[in-house]
Amino acid sequence: MEAEKVISVPIKELPHLKVILAGWYNFLKDSYDQKAIDANAFKDSLKTNVVYNIDSDQVELLLSGTEQLLQSFRKKLS
Repeated sequence: MEAEKVISVPIKELPHLKVILAGWYNFLKDSYDQKAIDANAFKDSLKTNVVYNIDSDQVELLLSGTEQLLQSFRKKLS
């Protein structure tokens, strides 16, 4: 089993949070439908943390998954 990684996505405005979360969900659903990830990976990756960084007065979205999954998501965004 591959180790889980986390990437941090800084959010400048709260409406951007919804867009990124929707994109993440659609990416995970497509990956699951194409059998690129199993049900447990899908469920675990949906548990996305949102944190407020008080030092920079910024919201950060923490996306988690395997390194391969996160790299695939980055490529899809590019």
